[in-house]
Amino acid sequence: MKRCLRTSLRTPLATIAVLALALSGSACAGGETSRDQEPADGGTAGGDGDLTLAGGITPADMEARLEQFAPVTLTFDASTLDDGQRKVLRKLVEASVILDGLFLRQVWEGNPGLRERLQASHGEGMDAARQYFDIMYGPWDRLLEEEPFLDVGEKPLGAGYYEEDLTVTEIEAWLEEHPDDAESFGSYFTVIRRDGDALVAVPYSEYYRTELEAAATLLREAAELAENESLGRYLSTRADALLSDDYFDSDVAWMRLEDHLIDPTIGPYEVYEDRLFGYKAAFESFITIRDPAQSARLAELEGYMPDLEAALPIPDEHKNLDRAFKAPISVVTEVYAAGDTRAGVQTLAFNLPNDPRVREQEGSKKVMLNNIVEAKFDKILKPIGRAVMAPEQAEEITFDPYFTRILMHELAHAIGPDYVTGQPDLTVNRALRDRYSALEEAKADVVGTHGIGVLAERGVYDVDFLRQVYLSHAADMFRCIRFGVSEAHGQGCLMQFNYLSERGAIVHDQTAGTFSVDLDVMPGAISSLAGEFLMLQATGDYEGVGEFMNRYTNIPKPLSDAIARLESVPVDILPSYAIQEMMVDW
Repeated sequence: MKRCLRTSLRTPLATIAVLALALSGSACAGGETSRDQEPADGGTAGGDGDLTLAGGITPADMEARLEQFAPVTLTFDASTLDDGQRKVLRKLVEASVILDGLFLRQVWEGNPGLRERLQASHGEGMDAARQYFDIMYGPWDRLLEEEPFLDVGEKPLGAGYYEEDLTVTEIEAWLEEHPDDAESFGSYFTVIRRDGDALVAVPYSEYYRTELEAAATLLREAAELAENESLGRYLSTRADALLSDDYFDSDVAWMRLEDHLIDPTIGPYEVYEDRLFGYKAAFESFITIRDPAQSARLAELEGYMPDLEAALPIPDEHKNLDRAFKAPISVVTEVYAAGDTRAGVQTLAFNLPNDPRVREQEGSKKVMLNNIVEAKFDKILKPIGRAVMAPEQAEEITFDPYFTRILMHELAHAIGPDYVTGQPDLTVNRALRDRYSALEEAKADVVGTHGIGVLAERGVYDVDFLRQVYLSHAADMFRCIRFGVSEAHGQGCLMQFNYLSERGAIVHDQTAGTFSVDLDVMPGAISSLAGEFLMLQATGDYEGVGEFMNRYTNIPKPLSDAIARLESVPVDILPSYAIQEMMVDW
């Protein structure tokens, strides 16, 4: 699991109104209505002629949406690589480009054709729309609850994973009559399609065969070029996995990478795009260069994983005290990214693999994208702190506590319940379905911050550092609430903000309009909230998660006013990759 970051238009008050409307009766707020809504037929997406902007959207609006993203060129020191390593990198980037196009189909099957039509469309606003389409990986604005910015109708809740007109009700009725299909329908690696009057689950390896064969060929070529044995094994087993849908061995090989400089992560992982059930995995790729010195500096935290699990604020019967507490930490420089991680908001860090079988055996790896974290801290978090936090606290938001809190967020994904207590075959993800992602991201936030408090008690961090962690946590909630409440991180941060405000840990100054952290109340409130999230997971309480979301995903006026003041602060960065030019000479 990973990520964190989204906002809306340059007219934030209008955005807040959209967010508030989206919460009324939506699946994101815990309701059932939108999960059974009939998907749109794509409007004019399948027709001929020029595309047009969606109703009410002007060319100026499209330009404003583009301005939400601060351009950043991601470069790296290529002199550290020999010729063989450069050739490996080139193959990995070429494979990533293929998976990038595959992900565009996963978002919506009509996307490739629509993009061609968009390229040929003329008129005011179309240049901006083309650029925004590429940022959003489709004609729907991820920062505005998937609102269409082109006249194409609503985004299917099942993205490209399910037949567009399928509803939860129809799928569940089919499975009730055909229980033997439950496993394949619930697989992370199948698409659901109609076959006459029947519903069928088609494996990724069959449905996306053309793209996956091409990507697998490039990964095998990279494996042959790799001098590092563990890297070669990962790439060759991952190539096999793309064509078999069995990712276990390659996930294990990824966990066992060692003495490597090139650090790739390629495959189908996160389920954010599937808003129907939250089951289907999206393809993505991170091509990175590892920083051994920085990684070693943080490696000592791995030894505290048993302590962090034991200190979770829930009864011991719900803890996973016998898991493999392996948590290798890689600090890396991102040189290229593709697919799910490129859509809308850029990933800061990630914790993988998600397969609980691998996590039980091998643990999980935390990867910190150092150049991305630095760019977002400088361009986004610090300006947000100055705009919405009490001045004396805003000045205490510094990089190292922020970086450590992000790392602890990723570590927190690897502790707590993986399976529902008493049901060893039912994962938390399966039990909580479409509500899982938002709860898991919120849980990782508060459990990670709670964990830093535990480490401070053991002398790893001092009181000043812990205080700055609490302050960066508060500022970061404003940052990711701007992502929109249909996005897992934005929704999770909104739940945190309202809960912590209700308990007096976050205090609003009505005169100044700013917020501050009550540092005496915050530790207890964080612990209490961590316990709430962990118990919902341990019990697999789908209805309880819905009730919690309904209660804590409102947008109070002081918050909407504060977000309105962030108009001049970028929502996120828009990366370009220096490696694409370097590869010309490789």
